[in-house]
Amino acid sequence: MYDTVLLDIDGTLCDPGRSILTAAQHALRQLGVDEHDEAALRRFVGPPLEPSFRDYYGFAEPDVQAAVMHYREHFSDHGMAEYRPYPGIAEALEELRGRGLRLAVVTAKIQPFAEQALRTTGLLGFFELVSGRAPDEVVEKSVTLRAALARLSPAPANPVMVGDRRHDVEAARANDIESIGVLYGYGTREELEHAGATHLAAVPADIVDVVAGRS
Repeated sequence: MYDTVLLDIDGTLCDPGRSILTAAQHALRQLGVDEHDEAALRRFVGPPLEPSFRDYYGFAEPDVQAAVMHYREHFSDHGMAEYRPYPGIAEALEELRGRGLRLAVVTAKIQPFAEQALRTTGLLGFFELVSGRAPDEVVEKSVTLRAALARLSPAPANPVMVGDRRHDVEAARANDIESIGVLYGYGTREELEHAGATHLAAVPADIVDVVAGRS
């Protein structure tokens, strides 16, 4: 059915623990915002940082850039130690690759952090391509996905995007490909269904079943 599987990192391949929440909390504190609402901090898992600081807290552009800087400094110093691969994800990737599927990563993380997260969790070797952002680049997930599809050679005939947030599903729709929304990450069933996910997966093994046409 599909020939290429593109996967998000946070909430799909890896559990970042509290690293993203604590980095966001630290950045907000540097800008005078003392945020203790965990639900509010969880909104930072998935989408790009810049619109999150801008839209959720009304920061002007200079404060957005300052918040991103503080976030990245804290995350670089403390974040990666908390990363873990989700239980069963390595086995799912191994089975997908064994079935001849091509695997790639599409993430809103900046490229060095994306590669470091995958290296830390032992997953980097599964992928022929990791497509993240440049540090000074602010783009929608759909643009990063489009870039990944363009870089894959030969071009995928029937790719599918896998992620846990609406941004992953919306990026897939913007690129006219199907999507698998995973329910074990940070998004909800309602969020993924409302965004128009083609399929849902409760656990990593379900991704294999969907790709293999077993569900």
